[in-house]
Amino acid sequence: MRAMLELHHVGFTYRSYGDTQPHEPVLREISCVVPRGKRVLILGLPDSGKSTLTRIIGNLIPRFVEGELSGSITIDGVPLHAGKPWDLTDTCTLVAQNPQEQLLMTTCGDEVAFPLESLGIPREVMVKRIQQTLARWKLTDMMDVNPQELSGGERKRLLLATADAVDAPLWVMDEPFDDLDPAWRSVLLHRIFSGDRTVVVCASRYMDEFRGVFDSCYFLHDGILHHGSEEEIVLAFDQAAQAHVPVVESTQESDQSSKLSAEDLVIVHPRRSVSSAVPFSLSVPRFSLTTGEVVALVGPNGSGKSTFSRVLCGLDPYVSGSIGIDGNHGSREQLRTSVGYLFQNPDFGIFLPTIAEELIWSLQHNPAVPVHQHRAIIEETARLFRLRLEDNPATMSYGARKYLQAAVYYILDRPFYIIDELDSGVTYAAAFEIVSLLRQRGAAVVLITHDHTFAKNIAQRQYTIDEGKLYEQEVGL
Repeated sequence: MRAMLELHHVGFTYRSYGDTQPHEPVLREISCVVPRGKRVLILGLPDSGKSTLTRIIGNLIPRFVEGELSGSITIDGVPLHAGKPWDLTDTCTLVAQNPQEQLLMTTCGDEVAFPLESLGIPREVMVKRIQQTLARWKLTDMMDVNPQELSGGERKRLLLATADAVDAPLWVMDEPFDDLDPAWRSVLLHRIFSGDRTVVVCASRYMDEFRGVFDSCYFLHDGILHHGSEEEIVLAFDQAAQAHVPVVESTQESDQSSKLSAEDLVIVHPRRSVSSAVPFSLSVPRFSLTTGEVVALVGPNGSGKSTFSRVLCGLDPYVSGSIGIDGNHGSREQLRTSVGYLFQNPDFGIFLPTIAEELIWSLQHNPAVPVHQHRAIIEETARLFRLRLEDNPATMSYGARKYLQAAVYYILDRPFYIIDELDSGVTYAAAFEIVSLLRQRGAAVVLITHDHTFAKNIAQRQYTIDEGKLYEQEVGL
């Protein structure tokens, strides 16, 4: 049987832009053969090269990002260098870690239709396929909605619906389970293992859902792809993940406690791209957060977790009710300077060309810090979050950009933080480290997550949003 995907001695080094030293290779020795119809799991730490590998297989690198590629890649018997990325549309589907990189159209229906039109699918067949896939991923009501108005989990489902509509024989998926709640992870697993498609999944965490379901497991470490049994690969990955993250010093007690609270809150969030759509609404009878604690916020995709968070940090308005800080009414301006919101997609909060400039910008918005201390502070912050001041955020991995976003807020030194889907794209150990660093000065953290095990291991209390209402619940349920 001819292999669906063959990688032989693949290596890749990004082009160096102005650095005094050439870049180290991201990939050194990548060799594997994936037979037709097999499902493969590749585990790797953040910055290990997983996204680079998926983009190479999708023929996007080095075509659109300069660098030196070595070795050979064959898809369905055809050498990769023989064609262009669009030639792979009906052969290989790439599902990126960050949906924002792939969503192009102004409505969800057009997003699914775009690759089908490119393939010349007859209209009647295309319409039926669009309807079927949107229904499968429960996006039918979003047909005419702009993808930019979807939640992170809904965007991931739209990306998966688009891949499903094309149904290429090879799916290459970069962190596809991130941003999905447990129910949708089950749906994705079912789609991966239905039919005779070949699937390669890259992940920064080993989830319970993975146990015993993949045909082959690999560990990408130091640019080399290691093969072994599932037990061997998971053990090697766990050991590397623990060694990758140093122990953070104990959390310091705050000199003074502070409390953020909300009562009888009613939030309405309209879909501005579709005037006829019923606005999303959320009821919050009671919510509280005290400095020093970690509180989990859980709920299904699209339930309103991010919407509630944007209101708490002063980005969006609310219809009625009250939000207070230490018993006093909190204006939106006060909330913006007291509650730090780390976006689900770190790129929403990163916009300067170097890490040093991002961190300096934060210090300029903290008038309590004298200018002559700025350099020492950003150097120490970069050390804590393992960042290089001269690096360009655009060339960093998704997980590394999450570290940068956390470092920015570490410097801003807020009493309250909301971290949206922190465990997406980073290891559990790295997620624990980021939370610990932000809590070092006694801050409180609201952690939005779909991972109930993660919530149980890190949070003291938990709020759940379901069917338009927020309520407190036992942690981990």
